[in-house]
Amino acid sequence: GPCMSDATRETSITRRALVYRIGLGAAVLAFAPPATATATDAPMAEILTLTGGRMPVASDRLLLDMPRVFANGFTVPMTITVESPMSETDHVRQVHVLAPGNPFLKVASFHFTPDSGEARVSTRIRLAQPQHIYALAELSDGSFLLAETWVEVKTNGCAG
Repeated sequence: GPCMSDATRETSITRRALVYRIGLGAAVLAFAPPATATATDAPMAEILTLTGGRMPVASDRLLLDMPRVFANGFTVPMTITVESPMSETDHVRQVHVLAPGNPFLKVASFHFTPDSGEARVSTRIRLAQPQHIYALAELSDGSFLLAETWVEVKTNGCAG
């Protein structure tokens, strides 16, 4: 499943704490102002790996619909819709859902063909903590669309 075993979680937390301390040290040295949560917080290295190095474009053609606040991180509802003619020459190939605050970044991937009729999916995902969620859509012309939303979950969906 999307959550790690206790042994793996310990390793991950230790690594995360180390990365955090290194990042904090760098921020103090640079006298950087506190970061604000924007699309620039997206896990760009991982996104560029998924896109083969192509920069995704923020677009209102890609709608990531999730509640802003949700009580339970185990079952957060999500609907993704990509505006597309879904023709042979112009369609959505796939959509990845990324949750940087989860133990594993990629929460889900959905694949589409012109036969899908529309690029729309509704499901529920687990969220380990309040965080930005990203949807990355790959179009048939090789371009990528990116959407983000903030979800405040009250209980950890990845607790042992």
